[in-house]
Amino acid sequence: MIKITKNFRSCCLTFSLLLLSFSVTSVHAKTLVIASDVWCPYICDEHALPGFVVEIMNEIAKKNDLKLELAIIPLARALDLAHKNKVDILLALPSQSIANAKLQKSHASFGGLYNDFYISSELDWHFKGMDDLEAQLNNNIILGTVNGYEYGDKIAKLLRNNPDNVFSASGNSPLNKQLRMLQLGRLDILLDSRFTVQYHLSKLPNNTIVYAGTQGDLIPLFLGFSPSFSKELIQIFDQGQEELRQNGRLEQILEKYGITDWLEPLAQQNKNALNIISE
Repeated sequence: MIKITKNFRSCCLTFSLLLLSFSVTSVHAKTLVIASDVWCPYICDEHALPGFVVEIMNEIAKKNDLKLELAIIPLARALDLAHKNKVDILLALPSQSIANAKLQKSHASFGGLYNDFYISSELDWHFKGMDDLEAQLNNNIILGTVNGYEYGDKIAKLLRNNPDNVFSASGNSPLNKQLRMLQLGRLDILLDSRFTVQYHLSKLPNNTIVYAGTQGDLIPLFLGFSPSFSKELIQIFDQGQEELRQNGRLEQILEKYGITDWLEPLAQQNKNALNIISE
């Protein structure tokens, strides 16, 4: 169990016991440490709107007498701590990141993302393919990413082959750092998910950052559990989210963040995403 310092924001929920329909030897009344960096609208450092993944976790904890502490820490550090069983659950990760850290993975997805590109409105560029992006990097364009994130094999290969033209941000709020650098001209292209970028851009005055294309399809996000984490509890989180979907509570949570269920048909997701981008 890690020590929660003043840099961590914690929220604890304690509720009545749930009698499981299957036999579990015991679920100890321990506090589960869930961790992530700030990645709104998935995970936010705001009291009223803590992020939709955080709200999903809190709802499941509410029903199952689980105590949660949310630790806001850089993702690369969180992955290392989870691998060492010092953090219990990591939020909203692609499967490759979970596999690389040798963690257990939820069966259900807890969100999704796209590989979207954003630029300053002063740059005349739109993503046309991987060869096009590589040509830009060869012309000394600087691409912004986040340390610890996985973007798929094609992007990963490009990043490995062009380390001098990639700036990988870290810290508790890496996307905010990248957006500031893009506005100041210290980055040329930003790679992140449209849902996170648009959420932040909606709060910026005099925004000059624009969407510049997408690589690939929707990437599902999962919970990453420490190697020693209870498989029975993993099942509780999987089942808990599906219950929220079935009873309509999930939709209510997502509406607060202006997004829709990531399990919708892809055509509808693309329509919703384009509506977000055009706002």
